[in-house]
Amino acid sequence: MTDITPDKVNDLLESAINNSSEAWVAQSKYFDDLVKRNVASFTALSDARIESLKEIGESQNFNQAFEANIAYEQSVRAELKKMHEENTRAWDELQVELSAIYIAVDSEEEAPPE
Repeated sequence: MTDITPDKVNDLLESAINNSSEAWVAQSKYFDDLVKRNVASFTALSDARIESLKEIGESQNFNQAFEANIAYEQSVRAELKKMHEENTRAWDELQVELSAIYIAVDSEEEAPPE
């Protein structure tokens, strides 16, 4: 049977507070960066659309307009793929970071008494 002492309770509370703080920082950074990445991607997409519409407007025939729109669609696919890959990578990094925070807690709790 484990002995519950005020020092052990204090250590447990301090550990929980520290880990929660670290997790909060990691999650906040992830969401801040997520918003920045997404805003940058959608800004690039809107700029590309404006440019493609200018090209379509300046087209001399249907084929030129169609090619301008195809080029825009390709840039959309590329940008969305890049955004998805960056967001997935960032999510994976967050999971690793959170795992490191909370697995360390589990390891400490399972450690045999000295």
